[in-house]
Amino acid sequence: MTPSLRIGVIVASIRQGRRGEGFAIWTRELVAAREGVEVEWLDLRDFPLPGYAYEQTPTAMERAYTDATARRWSEVIHGLDAYVIVTPEYNHAPPGQLKNALDHVQSGWWYKPVAFVSYGGTAGGARAVEQLRNVAAELRMVSVRGEVNVSLIGLQKDDAGRPTDPHYAKRAAAMIDQLLWWARATKAARAAETPPA
Repeated sequence: MTPSLRIGVIVASIRQGRRGEGFAIWTRELVAAREGVEVEWLDLRDFPLPGYAYEQTPTAMERAYTDATARRWSEVIHGLDAYVIVTPEYNHAPPGQLKNALDHVQSGWWYKPVAFVSYGGTAGGARAVEQLRNVAAELRMVSVRGEVNVSLIGLQKDDAGRPTDPHYAKRAAAMIDQLLWWARATKAARAAETPPA
């Protein structure tokens, strides 16, 4: 049986020795444990997109990329129902390659929910998420309220880098509940009528 929802987990960091991979694995496992869900692993290391330099806007290009990586990225984003972005905070902001990846697609994001798992110092990446919520709104995404902000200070984790503090598991459960509710609602709405441009 084909799962009813396809959720993409986007790994934003491409750094060597990145901590985010453990958080993304943890997130993927939590989402995949839900009934009727299929998870797509989207590691930006696997999508080395150049800076957006096309003359036309992404709205015109996203279905016509000649670059294989950009075409593959656009196709996979169009095929998903919702997203969880796992991002670090660099200088109070998300990493540039994440913003570039978001900018390569337009209508593929429209009217689909997004949730955020962030990590960093004392703020746990919350300032990066603040900026991403503005970007998500401009991309006509539904940004769910729940989020997980992992502080790296004193973090307890297992050998794979998953956080072991039950506080994070509780936050993640609430976030996933919201994401899946919105994913079902927006999928039904998009099927019922063409969303406004």
